[in-house]
Amino acid sequence: MAHPSFTTTTADGTSVPMVRWIFRRGGCAVTCEVDARDHEGYEVAVIPHWDMSAAQVEHYDHALGAMERHASIARSLRAQGWVVIDHAVPDYVGYAA
Repeated sequence: MAHPSFTTTTADGTSVPMVRWIFRRGGCAVTCEVDARDHEGYEVAVIPHWDMSAAQVEHYDHALGAMERHASIARSLRAQGWVVIDHAVPDYVGYAA
């Protein structure tokens, strides 16, 4: 199965991935991810693998709001029968100096 890009980029090419979960239900998959955007806050994206043009992106000023939204979406997907089949958190998240 092809996965959507983990790292998207801003116009100046700067983005930091924070978390990505891939969910599956039946033959369908959806990615829910959070990216930190340089000088632009944070983005929470929900990407249906069968129609990437239908991706929805929400913008947040603070990481906490973006992560809370990711958790809310994940809870909702699981309640609808979606199962996490893959997840990624970059090694450096939580290890800032």
